[in-house]
Amino acid sequence: MKECCEKLKPYASLFLRIGLGTVFTVHGFPKVFGAGAALGTAWAGEGFPTIIQLMVSWGEFIGGIALLVGFLTPLAALGIIIIMAGAIITVHGKNGFSMGNQGYEYNFVLISMCLALIANGPGKFALDNKFCCKGKCSPEAKS
Repeated sequence: MKECCEKLKPYASLFLRIGLGTVFTVHGFPKVFGAGAALGTAWAGEGFPTIIQLMVSWGEFIGGIALLVGFLTPLAALGIIIIMAGAIITVHGKNGFSMGNQGYEYNFVLISMCLALIANGPGKFALDNKFCCKGKCSPEAKS
C-alpha cells in the first residue's frame, strides 16, 4: 500500500487543481455566459454592486480555468479563497458550519484545498512550470 501511495504523490497537486478547477469553472460559466447573465452582472447575488458581481463571476470562471491548467496557480487559489471568504461573510456564515443548514462547511473545504495547493505548489504537471516559475513552483517540479 505504501508503495502505491508514494507513486501517487507527484499527482497530489494535479488532483487538487482538477477538483477545484472543475468546481469553479462549472460554477462561474453560467454566471458569465448563462441566459440573462449579462457577462457576470446579473447573477443570483442581487443586491451586490455590479463590480462585486463581475469580480466573483469572472474570478470563479477564469480562476477555475487557471487552476485546471496550473497557470498562475497561487494567485488563482488566493482569488478563490477571497471569493469563498466573501461567501461566508455575506451569505453562509450566519447559518453556522453545517452544509445541511446552508452553512459554510463547503466553503471551508474549498478554502482548505486552495491553501493546500498554495502550500504544495501547482505540481510538475502545470503550465506554471513552463512559463511563470521556470520550474521552481513546487518541490515536484525541481526533481
